[in-house]
Amino acid sequence: MGKLLVGHYGGPPEAESIVISLKECHQRLGLKPSDFVSPEEPNFFRKQHRAVGKYLVFYAEPKEVSEAAVWQTGYYLLPLDAADALKVFDKNKIIQGGGGQQRPIEIECKTAVPDDVMKRAQRWNEQSQPLLFQCHCSQLLLKLDAPSLIRRHWKARLTCRKRCQPDLKTHL
Repeated sequence: MGKLLVGHYGGPPEAESIVISLKECHQRLGLKPSDFVSPEEPNFFRKQHRAVGKYLVFYAEPKEVSEAAVWQTGYYLLPLDAADALKVFDKNKIIQGGGGQQRPIEIECKTAVPDDVMKRAQRWNEQSQPLLFQCHCSQLLLKLDAPSLIRRHWKARLTCRKRCQPDLKTHL
């Protein structure tokens, strides 16, 4: 069994979504042997290389690739984002694997949040929560940061109070 990992270019994976077999990843997500990046941690985990956004990586373990000559142990870069992967898989299966149904969120923000930003934040929460969060906390925390002089976009972070896993971040 392999793992799907999600993160921002220039940083290590922020969240481990689900355990999936190589065969299922190949059939449902369109993974190809040519998507192979490296046997060790890829360089884009440490340097951004002017890439913007998030990556979705599949890590193939040695015991799974030993049967097929075309596949190698290591990291494969998938040309999908979290929302696309959620569409590919049966949503109910992912929610059950992630420890239950959509959990309530507490929204924390220092300023008033416009309605359109709130709608985008809630839609992002609904798409990301079942795919990425595997903690068993009863409530999650959605922190929203307003644009500033340095940053022109709203920043959203989804986490739990106990910090069971790293925050999931995005720009709205």
